[in-house]
Amino acid sequence: MVSCKPKALPEPKPMGYFRIDLPDHKYKLLDASETSHNKQADIAVSPPFTCEQSVYATSTLEVQPDRCLWMNITYPELNASLRFTCFTVKNADSLRKLMISEDKMVKFHYQKADDVQFSIINDPEARIWGQTYEIYGKEVATPFQFWLTDSVHNFVRATLYFDGTPNNDSLQPVIQYLKEDAMHLINTFAWKP
Repeated sequence: MVSCKPKALPEPKPMGYFRIDLPDHKYKLLDASETSHNKQADIAVSPPFTCEQSVYATSTLEVQPDRCLWMNITYPELNASLRFTCFTVKNADSLRKLMISEDKMVKFHYQKADDVQFSIINDPEARIWGQTYEIYGKEVATPFQFWLTDSVHNFVRATLYFDGTPNNDSLQPVIQYLKEDAMHLINTFAWKP
């Protein structure tokens, strides 16, 4: 078959992304106390909760001078981490201020976000209340955040970070994978007595 149309010039192909093979989800009981130590007070420390984390992640815990706990669940192969801050709730006013602070942190991302979706966590039997935030956008620095509280003693916030400049189009499979891990962590979360 002969065509009367001139032969089309070659067009450049659109930029592609590397294929990322992600392992199946597998979990173990979180044990940050194995790797944590307060050097100033020379005591072992542990978070005020238990949960399950990915077997592909490592966890560390550090006590800050203000007695606040920082915990990281790090995924070395994915260059990502869930960074936790554990606060002690002193009274109803301090809980309210922590919740307002979380809303402000999420609103900070509005300038880069295409959409923010949140879900409420309400489990009175387990004494767990909170919210999750899924923040969508190509250049959003923290695509997933959540906070949990028992409303009386403890408040825990966590944020998903990547070690590098965000390009959430190419990272979307990894973001989805880590959101599933974070939701598993939330679903297995329990306060220590």
